[in-house]
Amino acid sequence: MRIAICDDNRQDIETLRDDLIRIVDNAVIDTFETGKAFLTAAKQQRYDLVFMDIYLEAENGIEVIKEMRKISPGTQVVFITVSDTHAVEAFSVRAIHYLVKPCHPEDIAEAVKRAKTMNLTDLPESLLTIRIGSDIYTLNQNDIVRVEANDHKTNIFMKNGSVYSIWMPFSKVVPQLDKNFLTIKRGVAIHMRHVKKWGSQDCEMIDGTQYLLNRSARQQLKEAYFTYKMEEMSESSRQLPQERLPNSSEGLFT
Repeated sequence: MRIAICDDNRQDIETLRDDLIRIVDNAVIDTFETGKAFLTAAKQQRYDLVFMDIYLEAENGIEVIKEMRKISPGTQVVFITVSDTHAVEAFSVRAIHYLVKPCHPEDIAEAVKRAKTMNLTDLPESLLTIRIGSDIYTLNQNDIVRVEANDHKTNIFMKNGSVYSIWMPFSKVVPQLDKNFLTIKRGVAIHMRHVKKWGSQDCEMIDGTQYLLNRSARQQLKEAYFTYKMEEMSESSRQLPQERLPNSSEGLFT
């Protein structure tokens, strides 16, 4: 296993490196004290596992990993830091573990075990990581039906009927949603996959919730939904080339 450690504290690097040598047989370990140096190496060498400090001097480890994902999307990532403040953001870049310093050998061993058994290709590309109290949840965005503002909180309604209520304003949640979501009115965003019916004045979701569409935005919203459905059908046609698809807007609207 080829492992990279990126931390601006040399003592922390050596301690982690010694633990990994004892835990991982035949490990090849490269160490870096800056994100820039790590990214330079990552362009030349693929790593199986990266231990990344979040609070690098003059750098943010999460931003470093976002850049690494463009180079090596399949590399497993474990964040190491002095607090859990950035845990939600860290999991949003598909980290497999989050360790708070000082890192204990048993926690490092657990992180290595996850790296060996998890396959990032088995995870959905679109994840939304949220915090409720001290608990952190990673949600598959494809399973989110709708998102609604609720004063200073935001309610997230799932396909299985679960509802997550988080202390985060709607305006902060929406930028984390993928392109399949459409903000149809103030404080309401829907996943277009889960629209049951799109009418001339309203839309109905698969959970039975109906929303009246803003009069001035109805045409714009209809076009956005129409574009989504056409792209969805185009993707289906590539997977099932013999299947007949509706012409134009056939069957999309009522």
